[in-house]
Amino acid sequence: MTLNKHHKLKAAVVFLAPALALYGMFFVVPMLQAFYVALFRWRGVSIAKQFVGIENFRKLFTGDPVFWQCLSHNLMFLIVSFLIVIPLSLFFASVLAGHIRAAEVYRGVFLFPNVISIVAVAALWSFVYHPTFGILNSLLKSIGLGRLATGWLGEPRYALLCVIITSIWYSLGFYIVLLLAGIKSIPTYFYEASALDGASSWQSFRHVTIPLVWEILKLAVIYLIIHTLNIFGLVWVMTEGGPNYHTETLLTYLYRQAFVQSNFGYATALGVVVFALILGVSLVAGRLMRRETVEL
Repeated sequence: MTLNKHHKLKAAVVFLAPALALYGMFFVVPMLQAFYVALFRWRGVSIAKQFVGIENFRKLFTGDPVFWQCLSHNLMFLIVSFLIVIPLSLFFASVLAGHIRAAEVYRGVFLFPNVISIVAVAALWSFVYHPTFGILNSLLKSIGLGRLATGWLGEPRYALLCVIITSIWYSLGFYIVLLLAGIKSIPTYFYEASALDGASSWQSFRHVTIPLVWEILKLAVIYLIIHTLNIFGLVWVMTEGGPNYHTETLLTYLYRQAFVQSNFGYATALGVVVFALILGVSLVAGRLMRRETVEL
């Protein structure tokens, strides 16, 4: 028995070694290098680096108000997206899981934005918000609300909200399909039993659907956290963080520091903080959503 276990262990090591080597090469090593570079003042264009210790982190937390502004914007992305995307995804997934006509068509409609390049989505919605010939302003004028027309992405009051709406439109379909797959995997006898007990549709949804898709729901929340705290391309194409940092996020600020201001050491320190933030928030969310798994 011991020999058999030894052979199984050797076989596992042999099969896992290539994957672990690739993981270490492309994830662990770059991550350790990032922690190392964050301790230097480096412009990224030469091998000369000046060791500054935790100076980059100290400056980030105590001497850079833009960082806190960016963090608040990412948290706004997270909170608004969570309050809208998760409930809407659950609702539409539950509806589509039922026997409704053209369900496949609706699924395709919801998922369609996710098959488009994020750059194309950003460009499309930039035209929607355009102050001169944008669809939104044209619609407002056509219904007699022309006084509300404005340059949406150029207005500090509205720019961040406009980008968040675009992000929700783009990502909603993914979460609908994810939760729909979980709901479709629930055996029908659970719903039949609840119907026999006299449960209403809402009671079945609350006491059957949600508990049985809880693990997938937790996965959706964690993915949403990663997506919103890592958002970059959509913001950069639509506003480049403007006007006056009012839509700047952590990653657009990182990009600006690294590739616009050639401050790679500081940008890497920001990257390390973003990594720690995502890891911490994800762990807290997983802890808060932990519950006993329901066996199907």
